[in-house]
Amino acid sequence: MYELNDTYKAHLDAIADAIQASPILAQYLEEEEDEYYEALKAEFEPQIEAAHEQINHYSPFEIESFERYLLDDRFEGLFLPRVLGYSVLRPQINEHYYYTRQNDHFGQVLNYIAGNMNFDQLRSRIGQAVQVGFALSSDIYVTGLVDAIPTKRVRQFLLQQKSDDARTAAGRKQIYDRYKRQFKSRNYQYAPFPVEPVELISHTDHMVNFLLYRVSNAELNNDALPAPLFEFATNPDFAGRRELIEPVLIYGAYLTPEEETKDAIVEVMNRERKDNGDRVTSQVMNFILRLKNDPTVTFGPEQELALGTIIDRSIDDELTAYFNLTDRIHGEGYTEPEVQEAIQEEVLKHDGLSDFNENIRQSILVYFDRLATSLGTDDYNEWYSVTGKHFPVYMKIFANEQFNQELRRLAIRYTKRLIKVHTNKRGKDYRDIKKTTVSTWTDYNFMNEKQLKEFFKTPRKRKKTES
Repeated sequence: MYELNDTYKAHLDAIADAIQASPILAQYLEEEEDEYYEALKAEFEPQIEAAHEQINHYSPFEIESFERYLLDDRFEGLFLPRVLGYSVLRPQINEHYYYTRQNDHFGQVLNYIAGNMNFDQLRSRIGQAVQVGFALSSDIYVTGLVDAIPTKRVRQFLLQQKSDDARTAAGRKQIYDRYKRQFKSRNYQYAPFPVEPVELISHTDHMVNFLLYRVSNAELNNDALPAPLFEFATNPDFAGRRELIEPVLIYGAYLTPEEETKDAIVEVMNRERKDNGDRVTSQVMNFILRLKNDPTVTFGPEQELALGTIIDRSIDDELTAYFNLTDRIHGEGYTEPEVQEAIQEEVLKHDGLSDFNENIRQSILVYFDRLATSLGTDDYNEWYSVTGKHFPVYMKIFANEQFNQELRRLAIRYTKRLIKVHTNKRGKDYRDIKKTTVSTWTDYNFMNEKQLKEFFKTPRKRKKTES
């Protein structure tokens, strides 16, 4: 976490000064009517929210410093209910739906709200956040947090937010998921980077998820990521640790290290490959597969090519073999006979269900998927030309039923698009589509005769019943 930079401090100070100078605040302080606090909120919370969104877009490592800066009486508690919500959702949780580390940021924000002179106006907006934060925290932490609050009525309010459903993991999951849905469109993610070796186990998974969220969101500016990530990757105290590998792979695949930075990252990978070859190879293969199978993560040929640039090919190992092969797939093309021969030669060296072979299968599938997505409903001849030649080739190379089922899924998806548009059963388009589909799908074992008949059968419209 970084300290808040002076530019944002000045911006927030200006908002705070405007709040204090506001005639609405003067009316509220004089008459103590809720309607004036609501008016204050309507005028100034959007300004604070805009600044919050901006800093999280450009400088995510300063976000908690930004939020702590709001714990100042000059802001009159504005925007703190939203900050409290972010604070309970941001940390990592384990499989039992407890925080993996004590959530001190939540405690600090809640403690300030509890002592704020506008607590009565804030309490109606924090109940669910408190419930979630308490559910995911240990009883000892919650008890200590509540007991430290001096005002009895505030303590009673907070204790009322403890839910009986939080006694079970299923209940905690329900509480968490229900609340998280409210923030689906919000950018509030942040994770601290490990600085000391002792933090690697507790921080790295959260850090990896945060990085993947950032790099997979094309709307976010990630210029702030490379510097701390480079510092993490080149930390000599982290040498030989398995937690080092995944963040380095993200760096290589998404953040395009250049010149001296790239050379240093290559050296890090070389050291790890030489000292812990089998483990690192397994980690790399497994992580790439995870990225390819995660629908929330952007990982395609472009990222695989970029990742290959930090893999030194002078080292004779499985990673060199893999990236030499994927370079050819993405560079020369998956439809080239020489590339297909290279794939067949390499996959025969590995177990059929190995991560190596599964990654190669996924690298090929993405091209068939892109073909099915890019072609229009009048381009079916191109679909049949490409798939008719290359489906059988890859089905033979991989001899993998799951791969065949993925091809089947793509073929069904595209063909459904075709017959939804080309509906005239006597027309040339429909007849060509049906004829080619029946012939090829039978050859590929995608469907049998009965299934094909059902696939092309037009559903009968229900007759309207007379009333």
